[in-house]
Amino acid sequence: MIDDVKYLLYCLIYFAGGGRRGTLSVSTLSQYWMVLRMAMKFCYEQKQKRLVGVLSLEQLFTVPVYLAAFIREQKPVGKVLTGILRALVSVGGNRLGYAVLNPSAFDLKAPDSKQHPVIPTRIYLSLINVTGDLIDQLHPGLNRFESFIECFANEHYGRTRIRQKKDLGYNASFHPDMPQALKDHDLSAVFSGEFACAHKRHLQTVLLKMQYTLATVVHLYTGMRDQEVMRMSYICLSDKIAQEAVLDDEGILRDKSQSVNILSTTTKFSGYKKESTWFAPDEVVKAIEIAKAICRGLAKLYKVELDDRCPLFLNPSILSFTRGKAEVGVTSFSLRSTQESTLRLILIKDEDVKELCQSDPSRDFHNDPEFAVGQPWPLTTHQFRRSLAFYGSSSGFLSLPTLRTQFKHMTIQMARYYANNYENLRTIFGYYDESRNEFLLPRNHFAFEYQMAMPMAVANQLIADLLFSEEPLFGGTGSYMEKQKKRLQAGEVRIEDVRADTEQRVKNGAISYRPTLLGGCTKVGRCDSFLLGDYTECLTCEGAIIKRSNLDAAIEDATEELCNYPENSGEYQIVRGDIERLTAYKARLIDTVELSL
Repeated sequence: MIDDVKYLLYCLIYFAGGGRRGTLSVSTLSQYWMVLRMAMKFCYEQKQKRLVGVLSLEQLFTVPVYLAAFIREQKPVGKVLTGILRALVSVGGNRLGYAVLNPSAFDLKAPDSKQHPVIPTRIYLSLINVTGDLIDQLHPGLNRFESFIECFANEHYGRTRIRQKKDLGYNASFHPDMPQALKDHDLSAVFSGEFACAHKRHLQTVLLKMQYTLATVVHLYTGMRDQEVMRMSYICLSDKIAQEAVLDDEGILRDKSQSVNILSTTTKFSGYKKESTWFAPDEVVKAIEIAKAICRGLAKLYKVELDDRCPLFLNPSILSFTRGKAEVGVTSFSLRSTQESTLRLILIKDEDVKELCQSDPSRDFHNDPEFAVGQPWPLTTHQFRRSLAFYGSSSGFLSLPTLRTQFKHMTIQMARYYANNYENLRTIFGYYDESRNEFLLPRNHFAFEYQMAMPMAVANQLIADLLFSEEPLFGGTGSYMEKQKKRLQAGEVRIEDVRADTEQRVKNGAISYRPTLLGGCTKVGRCDSFLLGDYTECLTCEGAIIKRSNLDAAIEDATEELCNYPENSGEYQIVRGDIERLTAYKARLIDTVELSL
């Protein structure tokens, strides 16, 4: 990294120009060196982040998420950093080996106070669980949607008997009306509740609601932007080898190859079209398969081929009475067409506003009518990207008991595939650049946001779980947090200062946070006692946070477990020892403190 800085300074001195004489002054170079030194320090500090690791200066100056994090955390002099970036742009990618980001794309003066908020925990959990239930409702129709929609090539199919008599005459052979059509295709249960369709005139709207739900699942689990989702073609799902098969010296297969499902869409890089890809967990695969089934039926009505030019979310307007004017195109999820969706009817509660204020103290959510208590949550697709980065990267330590198993499983896979040090990150999710003869990962890919979200998530959860909890805290770190709580209540310190200090300590790798059986742990790195299940070691650990309720529950569970073992057995002696240590700690510290109060 030192050699890289030397080369950058060399390029700035001899090729960047500047000043009235076309050269940089000594004072300017000195300022540039100070900012580059800060950049080196920032890159090296990222080793504390499991998903990132030590960054190179090339990564810092070419990936928007990394550079934004550097600006936010290190707060370099905006004018100096802008000068460096502009100078490096003028030096050119041929000399540097990479194209530096445009500084005008970053706000180097003040942070944006109107950025999309992280969706509050309760609402986010509701969205995950509601979309999961809706996908489970739609999935039984996977092999029936195509034949059902295809029947509407006959304009009289699905119309009421009265309308058919009017159009065809009383002696004609009538087609099934909508309830009978659903029954014939065994789709009555699928087209119910949120997707109820009593009349043919509602079918276009119901299919659009289904597509909106499916697109929301893609946003929710991938972090894709709105345009990226809507650009997906019918052939968007595939799998790539994540780990090659292992063969021994005799050519015998010892470990099968492992593949990963990926989702792709065509986007533009450097003026020409390239393919961008994302990790597709099981829930997304289910949603895409359902969307493809609906697409197959609509494609037959449009008479188009199911190839990479066919949009996955074909517009269902061809089912309307003006089908003659319908053109092949992508569905438009306007606010009007989706406002009755269950996903847009989740009401804001007081606890949600409090959480928003905690997540961004600089913004006055209490006086923002868009986030007023009792109003539906103003859901936008942009919110999913930030929220997935926050909740996904923090799932290892967030205690979310109502979270669907699929989401928890997905975050484990994401942590593996989106890590900066994952050897196949670029080959799986990148595109091949013929001019450089290598795979490149798009600089705005969600993987970078996912990597950088961990420290912020840890800090936010540490503050929300501990400083805003009414329950007294004990243990090494717990006692310190309890003192901080009292200082906050007394007005001696501001929550903004505590938050900033906590975030900085997390980013520097000084503290971490994860829930434990007795409360929580702020120890950085691996804990052998935790891995071995020896939770009583927390009682004497400096990084422990002990809660009275957790301690009581642990004593009760251990006492019940003790009844399962003979008195002379080794298991009995171990569990009894645990109980003695737990009760002694409680009597010596917790009960004593409560008596003094």
